[in-house]
Amino acid sequence: MQNVIEKAVFKIMQEMERNRKAYNEAAGCYRDTGHGRYWNKMERLEKNYEELKSFLGLNSSAQNVSVDSTQLYAENKELKRFISDAKGLMDYIHADYWSDPQVTKLYEMFKDFKQLN
Repeated sequence: MQNVIEKAVFKIMQEMERNRKAYNEAAGCYRDTGHGRYWNKMERLEKNYEELKSFLGLNSSAQNVSVDSTQLYAENKELKRFISDAKGLMDYIHADYWSDPQVTKLYEMFKDFKQLN
């Protein structure tokens, strides 16, 4: 799911870059000729750009947000792997020390975790 979202955001960012290039080209033509059609094109492109920007929820720190979300995703994946490994080890520990109440308590806590992918 995260991968699909990242691909969609990447495609929208590419569209925003194409939009900015077309806007700058239209602005150059407008400065050279002064024709109203270039002004109208600039307004349409600006409106489209703002819609894409608001759809993504971008502000001045948009790149920081995407970096933070990528780091959180990696940390979450690492924690899931750690819990899965600890759960497996707890099975072996509980088999050897089943009479110890602390081991039994930890075993029950780990047993409550669902299977993590």
